[in-house]
Amino acid sequence: MHLHYFQHDDYEDLAYIREWAQNKGFTTSCTRLDRADPKLPSHGDYDWLIILGGAVGAYEEALYPWLIEEKKFIREAIREGKLVLGICLGSQLIASSLGADVYPNSAPEIGYFPVYFNQNAKQDDLYSLLPDELTVMHWHNDTFNLPEGAVCMASSARTRNQAFRWGKNVFALQFHFELTEMSANTLIDKSGKNLQISESVQPAEVIRSKNYVTLENNRLFGQFLDKLLTI
Repeated sequence: MHLHYFQHDDYEDLAYIREWAQNKGFTTSCTRLDRADPKLPSHGDYDWLIILGGAVGAYEEALYPWLIEEKKFIREAIREGKLVLGICLGSQLIASSLGADVYPNSAPEIGYFPVYFNQNAKQDDLYSLLPDELTVMHWHNDTFNLPEGAVCMASSARTRNQAFRWGKNVFALQFHFELTEMSANTLIDKSGKNLQISESVQPAEVIRSKNYVTLENNRLFGQFLDKLLTI
């Protein structure tokens, strides 16, 4: 099995997913969309496509023309029946690729806040592995409408669509389930210096003090990924 992933900056990488993939015998490869002349693979060269986070907006094609090719590739991967998983920006790119609007949220959501899995999740063979309420790391300014045919699985106080499933092979998580304690600290170091503190944005030192949450999140994410192997 081969896992290809799209990375959009230096510090939002596979994190826990890399450890999990190595333990399961996956090989991996990466396209850095933020670098000059990114090389996209042939669709026959991978089994899973994972789209990671990043600071750009999924709607900023005029500033970042590579978004056009990335979303075209995602649409093709979905049509090819590849397993496609998007995280944070990745979830927004999947939504946009499937025709839904992505736009600035009512306010940023940054820090450790709960998400609530709904009745759809309870009835789903994958999302039912997760508890009704789970505290996770958020680091996003944007949100999205559900694509036609998608099923919302989770929400938070600030963000209506925190997770969805589209068909049998497409999964989206607005929150950062993949972060380890180390990668969470790196994200804070790189992006947490000038946070505008609010009801939905925690100070960097508070976020850092809660990074222990990633240990339980990684355990649950491992079960989630294990289940994906059976789909």
